[in-house]
Amino acid sequence: MKKTEKEKKMKKINALEYGKKIGEKKDFVCIICPNSCRLSAEVGPNGDVKINGYACQRGLEYGTQEFLEPKRTLITTMRIKNGVLPVLPVRSDKELPKNKIFEAIKIINQYEIEAPIKMGDIIIENLLNLGVNVIASRDMEISKK
Repeated sequence: MKKTEKEKKMKKINALEYGKKIGEKKDFVCIICPNSCRLSAEVGPNGDVKINGYACQRGLEYGTQEFLEPKRTLITTMRIKNGVLPVLPVRSDKELPKNKIFEAIKIINQYEIEAPIKMGDIIIENLLNLGVNVIASRDMEISKK
């Protein structure tokens, strides 16, 4: 397959710097667009990342990111005092490394906030010093009880 201009301009990435080993492989499905391409990633002999099976530039970028350092948006709940519900749905405002999800949940579970809360309010700033905030996913009024 001939390289596109964007592929040529992409920064050369050394997978060894991400803890990958030469010859390491991974197969997965791209979730970026409706094509659902079956991607194959492999570390070449000099540490370069080879992604095969993508149909678009976004697939190449997703495959590289998912192979080297997968990230996810965190969605969970937090305890809330005086709210109409006992828990408030929250999410991260950016993706965080997949290997930090459980550590992030442990921190979130240490908090109990107080109603009222508006959707989009920042509940926890700079979670795990990753530059990721935890924000409210809905409004929560004070309980009338």
